[in-house]
Amino acid sequence: MKKCPYCSFNSYKIDDFINIEYWKQAYLTAINFYANRYPQKVVKTIYLGGGTPSLLPNSFVDSILTEIFSSWKVEEDVEISIEVNPHSSNREKLHGFAQSKINRVSIGVQSFLAEGLVLLGRTHNVEAAIEAINLSSKLFKSVSADIIYGHPGHSVEIWNEELDLALTIPIQHLSAYQLTVESNTVFGNMYKQGELLLPSEDECADMFELTQKKMENAGFLAYEISNHAIPTHECRHNVRYWQYQDYIGIGPGAHGRISEASCKYATLEEADPRKWASLVMANGAPPMRQEKLSLAEQAREALLMGLRMPRGLDCSALPLALEQFVRLDALQALVDGGFLEHSDNILRATKDGLKRLNPILLMLL
Repeated sequence: MKKCPYCSFNSYKIDDFINIEYWKQAYLTAINFYANRYPQKVVKTIYLGGGTPSLLPNSFVDSILTEIFSSWKVEEDVEISIEVNPHSSNREKLHGFAQSKINRVSIGVQSFLAEGLVLLGRTHNVEAAIEAINLSSKLFKSVSADIIYGHPGHSVEIWNEELDLALTIPIQHLSAYQLTVESNTVFGNMYKQGELLLPSEDECADMFELTQKKMENAGFLAYEISNHAIPTHECRHNVRYWQYQDYIGIGPGAHGRISEASCKYATLEEADPRKWASLVMANGAPPMRQEKLSLAEQAREALLMGLRMPRGLDCSALPLALEQFVRLDALQALVDGGFLEHSDNILRATKDGLKRLNPILLMLL
């Protein structure tokens, strides 16, 4: 296994041998800790990822889901997603996931062109990606593909070809992300040294607009800035993030947002996998930092997440009034400029605003 050159996620290169049983017991112990701490919670969605959970044995996934179902009340129509990569999702593996109550898969394609896959450091080919999607469509209720635009050598014309291909295969959801160059990555180091030539901001804006237009024409609605779905196939788990609802993050480097006794807490678990597992097994609890969020912090986070959705956010549900945590002069200027709309307590980004969301948020906050 190797790390993709653009990836800044909490990921590690593992040894050829890993004690799967030890890892499984650590996860089951962590789940049990949270279940005892929050027994009143009702599970509405389960998301296995990021990283590459499809590398795990099916028995590992079975055990995790069995523990969740036995520890909490789980909604009857629970959405259970798993992230898979084409190189680690063969027929036997996918059939096993389908038998584990998983009903949604997100496939890390990243490019539908051979040269794009090489550039992005992917180890599968286009044919393997399409084969994984075709098989998944027969096994799961929803199939999603992740692809990246705005990388070196990319153009509007090439991106148009990729979108055309994506719309010929049996998916109900597409996540289309513009490449973000992060520090401490291979791409980040290359960019710092002037060795990474990227499309211009205008070209990337054109790719964004093309994505919105083509996906909408094909019946895929943009329910978040980078995510498009046929109605009823939106990722309900991710919508919880963007609507600033509670979620429990379990595993190395996992984040959570949990309401407890009229307060909201941010949780962050130990990042190093080996340290995380050993501490869970030693203490019976996941090693984590827990921080109580102020009302202003909660309001800012809710704004940052909510404006990613074209529907916007209901300001009456925020813990503070807008004038208590945003610059009202900037808000009015952005409304006047056609980048934001604010009426009936709903604040949302316009189509022009969604293309410039990061600078808009900087202005507001």
